[in-house]
Amino acid sequence: MPQVRVKAVGTDAATTSRVVLLEETSGAGRIVVVAVGEAEALAAAAALEGVQSARPGTHRLIGAVLLAAGRRLVRVRVHTLRDAVFHAELDLDDGTRVDSRTSDAVVLALLLGADIVVADAVLTVAGVDPSTVVVEGLGTGSGELEAFRRFLDTATPDDFDEPPR
Repeated sequence: MPQVRVKAVGTDAATTSRVVLLEETSGAGRIVVVAVGEAEALAAAAALEGVQSARPGTHRLIGAVLLAAGRRLVRVRVHTLRDAVFHAELDLDDGTRVDSRTSDAVVLALLLGADIVVADAVLTVAGVDPSTVVVEGLGTGSGELEAFRRFLDTATPDDFDEPPR
């Protein structure tokens, strides 16, 4: 499986969906565009920029649990693309494989310094030429990431209740 790196986190210009761009580190340099949720996009952007909130979010918590259990994340494997959904697994140092959403796996890999690999079959189907990708970033200067961190530092469970329908 070819190794990839997170090239960017941003917004797909055509759909306005948040995306993470996984760039093949050798070969053609193809890019796999993975749609992610807002929270995962912000978590990935924060991890890329080395930003940490005062309290651990879900991804940092999972990393801390792995460490406390004496385990290490070796790699993230994006192994399948089925019905327009990427499927990933976390490979731990003891050989354990854990099914994961690709967005969560990528954030964990960024936080824990693990490799990310993508199956050849997935790259063949979903990999695109880098010159065809247009993304607007969640740049450091945008203030969006800083505002989200401030929100997380002061959020209460009531902030996450669904509005009445």
